[in-house]
Amino acid sequence: MIIIPMEKPAAQDLNSYYLKIDKLLEHYQGALGTGGVYFKSPISEGVVFFDEANLLNSYYKDKKEEFKGGKALSKINETASKNNYAVTVYYILPERVYYWANLSNAELLYGDLSSEFTDLEGLIKKMENEKVTGYIEVKLNQDSGGGLLFIYNGEIIGGASAQGDGALDRSVEYRDDLIKRCREVGGNFNVKKIQLSKISTLSKPSVLKSSKPVLNSSKSVPPEKKSIARPQKDPQRVLRMLQDLLVLLEKVVRANKRIKVDFETLLNRQFVSKVDQYDFLDPFAAEFRYSNGKVIFKGKASQKELVTSIVWCVKDMTADLGMTAVFRKYLPAWKKNYTDEIIDFNIQI
Repeated sequence: MIIIPMEKPAAQDLNSYYLKIDKLLEHYQGALGTGGVYFKSPISEGVVFFDEANLLNSYYKDKKEEFKGGKALSKINETASKNNYAVTVYYILPERVYYWANLSNAELLYGDLSSEFTDLEGLIKKMENEKVTGYIEVKLNQDSGGGLLFIYNGEIIGGASAQGDGALDRSVEYRDDLIKRCREVGGNFNVKKIQLSKISTLSKPSVLKSSKPVLNSSKSVPPEKKSIARPQKDPQRVLRMLQDLLVLLEKVVRANKRIKVDFETLLNRQFVSKVDQYDFLDPFAAEFRYSNGKVIFKGKASQKELVTSIVWCVKDMTADLGMTAVFRKYLPAWKKNYTDEIIDFNIQI
């Protein structure tokens, strides 16, 4: 099973029969900066991850064999005109692309842990506290399947069912369901860690033309040093996204008759609690204001800071009010309207 964060594609429904793979990769290195190209046919599949300067890693699998690294890259190129792959290109956040590219290089951290002695939820909290980057593999008893939970710097960033097609499920419900099923039938866990400080890259796209591709292990690419200057989003659209989110939250809060405090007071309390991290939220400074369904921002904070802070406030407020699950039921339409922004700002709510 090949895992790739399948968000809104940058390009899809391409046919490998008509493509020059090296040129395709070079083009999207320039156009996207960081991402992955996924190749799928009835008999095989593959993926190539890239940043703006390098091909980071590749993985290939069919019914008889599988390869990673340079061999996988050559295999994809060799079979591109025969297997008629459906090709899809995905943008991946710069700080996350190195994670996904090196998933296949993860090293065992804890092996064969039993649910009899280790609670899955407790194990997740341990990984969070230790800021582990890697994943937890869950194998359930009684032929009940299992799944993977992906962890980046201690944060669960998604999961994938062992019986699925590799699609990433970012919902909290997936994680909670896996924990619930594990408690019901039991299982075993393996924890694997990705050493991002040791990651390597493939050579340039010209490796596709070489008969003996090699892994360039001498070139380290620390992810914290790779920062792609993505274009800024339309400021008004970003504010409108946050405004719509707060309007939605206000409607849900006001609909709950047990809540006697008015919405703006509750929201300002959240702002005050986060002033140490985000001074522009200070209600007295009034750089960011939400009132009567309208957002006004007069500060100088970056779009990323602004979005992160408001989403954090929303998540904490719903948790404090015990209405997280209820609020999430109203989010699909908002998520559909702002898919690009949700991907670019890595919004998880």
